[in-house]
Amino acid sequence: MPKILEVTTQNEEQYLDQIVELEEIVLQKMIKEGRVGQLFTTGKEDISKYVQSDENTVMIAVNDDGSIGAAAYITQGQKPFTYNDITKYFKTGEGYKRYIKSKYQSKQQYLKDLLEIYEIKLKAFENAKNRILQEEKYENIGEYLQQEILENEFHEKSNLREKINEYMSEYIIENYGEDIQEKYEQFYWITSEEISKEFDRPVVKKCENAQEYEQFIQAQVEYEEILKKAQLKILEKPNFDITKYYTANTQNSIELDTYITGLNNRNRGLGRILVFEGIKKHINRFFEKKENNEIFLCSTLHRDNWESRYVSEFFGLKDSLFVNRRQGRDREVHICRVTREEVTEYLAEIYDKLAVLCRYNPENKKLPESTVEKILEEENNKFKGGNGDAR
Repeated sequence: MPKILEVTTQNEEQYLDQIVELEEIVLQKMIKEGRVGQLFTTGKEDISKYVQSDENTVMIAVNDDGSIGAAAYITQGQKPFTYNDITKYFKTGEGYKRYIKSKYQSKQQYLKDLLEIYEIKLKAFENAKNRILQEEKYENIGEYLQQEILENEFHEKSNLREKINEYMSEYIIENYGEDIQEKYEQFYWITSEEISKEFDRPVVKKCENAQEYEQFIQAQVEYEEILKKAQLKILEKPNFDITKYYTANTQNSIELDTYITGLNNRNRGLGRILVFEGIKKHINRFFEKKENNEIFLCSTLHRDNWESRYVSEFFGLKDSLFVNRRQGRDREVHICRVTREEVTEYLAEIYDKLAVLCRYNPENKKLPESTVEKILEEENNKFKGGNGDAR
């Protein structure tokens, strides 16, 4: 069994180039097999950012000769509503709006928050717009939006889309705090038209002068055009209870971001082993805080990538939405919820499966024969595909 290590700032220089090379080798093999779009490489710069970030983890399997046989990236703490925020897919639509409304004890307080958050959103948008226009070549945000629509249909990894979401969130947290940021996420898709329906009258900002009012109206028009073009595309109606994922957010969710194994290591379950060690670290750290009661595990994969589906389901990520994430790149976003009460049993069950199926048992745990038989029986009833773990 290869040595299982976490890449840190101390050993990054030793292993980073090898990880990048492994990504490229796996990608080229998948392309050769006709599996285009099933893996997107992370690249040296972003892998290094993962290593240096406290919120992300890079795990590797090192062979006896010092070469890297597999790698996995576990990410957490993404910026809300950016491309990497998978949780947003589960918090959209009329059902979610009704859920948020039901949390208020009075309609008056609900309406008050609706209006206040909307005005804060416009201030955040104005700030984000000005920052972006200082950085880019465009004279106005509408020109930039039209160019993005022309080039990439303003898909989820659109540069403009990413920057607006990132900058708006930063502005709100810096100027209003985490509580308002949470409400901003809850009311993310709310428009002035919907607010007007709730109030039974047009929404009008109180302004001291006409110029301030005109600026407000201009920001509203631009912001709502962006919001309209940024609607999420969920391609199939979910066949599970989506409400249990309404409380997922970028802080209480961890993503099985990438797991790849070398061409000569594909029968060892290394992808699953590395993912387990990564999520175990994140889960244990998360529940050290007594106020944390639930954590969500997330993953995205190409629908035809049966190997990645197996890995996701191995870790219990059995609920999924079929969505459009990039131009022409439909993906499944998988999720599961683990509560504080369930976490010890959850980690023990995954460990037992790895011990039986992958012979990974660093604790030398003695498993009852009944447990071994149960795991093998469950495995026999599952999808039987390739042994590689790549996405």
